[in-house]
Amino acid sequence: MANDTGGADPIDPAAEANNLAKGFYSLSQSVDGFRFAPRNPPLTVTQAARLKDESQALDNRAHYFTAQAIGATLDAIQGDLANINTLTAQAEQQVQNLNDIDEVITTVTSVLSLGTAIASGNVGNILSAAQALEGLLSSQSASG
Repeated sequence: MANDTGGADPIDPAAEANNLAKGFYSLSQSVDGFRFAPRNPPLTVTQAARLKDESQALDNRAHYFTAQAIGATLDAIQGDLANINTLTAQAEQQVQNLNDIDEVITTVTSVLSLGTAIASGNVGNILSAAQALEGLLSSQSASG
């Protein structure tokens, strides 16, 4: 089978791994829904245990694919990782020096937004969140 995309968009490994993770997690939830649904006759202890094991195995695969997606995302932003690590360290230092609870919460929220963007695998969102954090830290430094 040829790997000709015929001009289609290239495959995004992070997005594909994330889609796999979502699919496995969704199936795990469906298995749990089946396991806990009332039925006549009820599941045997052995059947229920087997479904629980299978659901856990699906969850484990979902976690694996999530880790793969994050790895692929990190590969995609390799050039920006040093800046992101620097921003995170600056945010930590900023939190240690701030006296205003609202500024601390705003800083932490901005860092969490960056972490969420990284976990989502969307490079554009990662770079946008990093720029927002950088701007926030600059404005706090200027005003403090």
